[in-house]
Amino acid sequence: MAKHAFICGYPRSGSTMFYNMLRTTVTNFAFPEREMPSRAVIARPEDYVTKRPLDIFDIDAILSANVLKKRLFAIILIRDIRSVVTSRHRNVPNDYFIGFDHQYFVHDGTATFTNPGVIQTHSAIATTWQRRDLVKIIVRYEDIVRDGGTVQAKLGEAIGFAYNGTFADFHKHETPPALEYQLNALRAPDPGTIEAWRAPQHRQRITDQFTRCPQLLELLRIYGYETDDAWFESYREDSPSAA
Repeated sequence: MAKHAFICGYPRSGSTMFYNMLRTTVTNFAFPEREMPSRAVIARPEDYVTKRPLDIFDIDAILSANVLKKRLFAIILIRDIRSVVTSRHRNVPNDYFIGFDHQYFVHDGTATFTNPGVIQTHSAIATTWQRRDLVKIIVRYEDIVRDGGTVQAKLGEAIGFAYNGTFADFHKHETPPALEYQLNALRAPDPGTIEAWRAPQHRQRITDQFTRCPQLLELLRIYGYETDDAWFESYREDSPSAA
């Protein structure tokens, strides 16, 4: 049976880096050289991997376009929500890319704050997770950068990827421009980015987002990044504004 794997989930969760890791190592699937909707290529006979975080909202359309009845694999990327809401995009240099309510939509160099935010994305992930008409695989950003070899092996077993090379060396390969511009830099996976949200310049952002939308605290617990909300109480008490 033919297969189609599509990377979706949270934006700013390393989807471009992860896609390049797959593109430079997987030998038995085809890869478009840019981000595109799954439904754009799913009717082709080859086994494909595509990447588009917003595909998490288009599951019904993807299934409708799957005229060849390929076996579908949704690779759902998640990341510490504190990192998601403090992430930057080079096309939006003066603002954070995604908040609890919206994210930027970038088209032809113009950015508008109109796409779904964290809460809508979580809702779409939760709905997708209940489906039985496709295979769902959760991949954490933190695991990709900290232990990419284990992620690589698990995906190989679950999907049937054949490899030549390792995820860790993806940055040593030539990268199409359309798959590089979303990266803040083409570099080796950096575990140091896992705790980048703790930088002082993000304190106001995190405090604002989690105060305005307490549901973000719940998401940290659901995804296993925290067991309770004590971190936030301490975080606010230690802030310069609180002092």
